[in-house]
Amino acid sequence: MARQRQIRICREGLIYSLVMVAALSGAVGRQLNLLMLVGSLLAGPLLFGLVYGRLALRRLKVERKLPPHLHSDQRLVVDVSVSNLRRWLGIWAIEVEDHVGRDEALEAPAAAGVFFPHIAARQTTQVSYAGRLPRRGRYQFGPFRVTTRFPLGLIRHTVVLNESEVLLVRPKLGRLTRDWAQIARENAVGGQRMQRRGLLEADFYGLRDWRAGDSRRWIHWRTSARRGSLVVRQFEQRRSQDLALLVDLWQPSDPSENDLQHVETAVSFVATVVAQACRETGRQLVLALAAQEPLYRSGAASPLFFEEQMDALSLAAAHNEPRFPNSLGRALSLVPLSMSTLIVSTRSIDWAALQAVAIQGDAPLSGRPLQVLNVAGPQFARYFQD
Repeated sequence: MARQRQIRICREGLIYSLVMVAALSGAVGRQLNLLMLVGSLLAGPLLFGLVYGRLALRRLKVERKLPPHLHSDQRLVVDVSVSNLRRWLGIWAIEVEDHVGRDEALEAPAAAGVFFPHIAARQTTQVSYAGRLPRRGRYQFGPFRVTTRFPLGLIRHTVVLNESEVLLVRPKLGRLTRDWAQIARENAVGGQRMQRRGLLEADFYGLRDWRAGDSRRWIHWRTSARRGSLVVRQFEQRRSQDLALLVDLWQPSDPSENDLQHVETAVSFVATVVAQACRETGRQLVLALAAQEPLYRSGAASPLFFEEQMDALSLAAAHNEPRFPNSLGRALSLVPLSMSTLIVSTRSIDWAALQAVAIQGDAPLSGRPLQVLNVAGPQFARYFQD
């Protein structure tokens, strides 16, 4: 942990020093012993502040604890702890200032400070600061500035600790409306697949006679003993809706505030759809992202799949190519023809361009359950609210 020490006289200390110098100068010029004694007494607190502050900041350990996961616009709580490694001497009036900045942002990092009135010897004290990070992305925390002005606020001692950490802020999760649920059901026609579940995964709805190949775990022993023949539980077969999300994350070369907002809304919408889909196990999900760094992910809906996609979406940056991206055509060729497919874009989609990239990727659109949503369109608010 690199340390940089700084010592600065405060405004109060400057005024105090002028008074002390005036007293000593008058005592020397007029040979007044009493005034010399007053000047010497004034010098004591100033010298004590110079020595104490340097010693107080010498054996301290400062740590922060970041939340494991955070979505944009959620409340951020950071725990800052200071450990006094001395065996006998406690310290007073310690201020710790942390700095938080977004990697992609050009503005200076914001500062957040916490105050520790007293830290006893061989003890650790924890104080938290809170705030909100309005945008997704990678945030850098650090360095620490540890400061004390004890006892009289005349001298400021500062130690800069180059202790930095990184936090990935995920996209904001919004709310899908009832209209979205309706078009999702309509889009799933032809894209559903029947899946037989096990004992703990299906819904029990009746009993039937034993058949060859039935599991012994399904036997309902009480009914079997009453009837004198084996009876097993019967489970319904659930429908599992697979989903492919193809996202055209586009913005013009000179984007306006609305263009930037459309990109963030598109990412938030995709993150919300993935979060909802991952609550239902057994579904197959495909996520293809046309951005500065194209992304293609496929897998079964699960908490792990959700975590991976949130981390990827937190760093996704929009592209500015005027043509419809060929990467989505290649991704479409990897999507099964029967899988429900949703294309999300931040601009109006030219169907001719979409068909061209689909044909180029050997993925015809005919016979495919396909929906297109334009985030910048007026109808998008019917399906999603952030």
